[in-house]
Amino acid sequence: MTSDNGPIPGEQKTLMDPKKGAARKYRDLFVGPGGFWFFLKYEIITTLFTSIPGALGFALRKFFFRRLFAAVGRGVVFGRNMTLRHPRKIKIGNGVVFDDNTVLDAKGIDNRGIRIGDHVMVGRNTIISCKGGDIEIDDFANIGSNNTLLSESILSIGKYVFTAGQTYMVAGGNHSFDRKDIPIWHQPSVSKGGIIVEDDVWIGASVTVVDGVKIRTGCIIGAGSVVHRRLPPYTVALGNPLAIVKKR
Repeated sequence: MTSDNGPIPGEQKTLMDPKKGAARKYRDLFVGPGGFWFFLKYEIITTLFTSIPGALGFALRKFFFRRLFAAVGRGVVFGRNMTLRHPRKIKIGNGVVFDDNTVLDAKGIDNRGIRIGDHVMVGRNTIISCKGGDIEIDDFANIGSNNTLLSESILSIGKYVFTAGQTYMVAGGNHSFDRKDIPIWHQPSVSKGGIIVEDDVWIGASVTVVDGVKIRTGCIIGAGSVVHRRLPPYTVALGNPLAIVKKR
């Protein structure tokens, strides 16, 4: 889809397509591919069980939510008021815990979606969202509260990684701005290779990690830092601009 100024990016294309009715737009943005019966199942399960409090809510979501995903392991806990988009492109391992108000959004046309390993914890209000890309979170990772993980390419988080609150990672999503005759909004998005976080990494509160970064095994990132370049293994880095302060 294009406008007078060029191609319309991302979700706006779906929302603004005059050839699609409201129901089709809703299915494209929230439910994802699937026939009428899956659409009906998605609507019934998310409407009836998403907000039920207490132990009853946990039990009902554990039983019914698993019917929406591509795969769900044993002992998964789903908190209240979760948002699930394109759940058939989401695979969840054993013993994963999602706190309240988390978002799992695997939308995209050709992407694989979201893969979460075993015994991962995802904090309250955290958004894990594909915008045409893929997100992989390996075993025993602990994703803190109010995190935002976005991917237009690949965002990979290794084993035993833990992130403090307000961590922000965006893989891809860089707008080209070479042309001045059309708005930046209409110019194509480009990626520098996504974000790779290897095993045993500790990321402090309010850290931003930008596209094209690889954080090697054993690194520690100080609170409030902006990670804009690759970091070698077992380094401690902090600040904006980012500086390596020592080796572990």
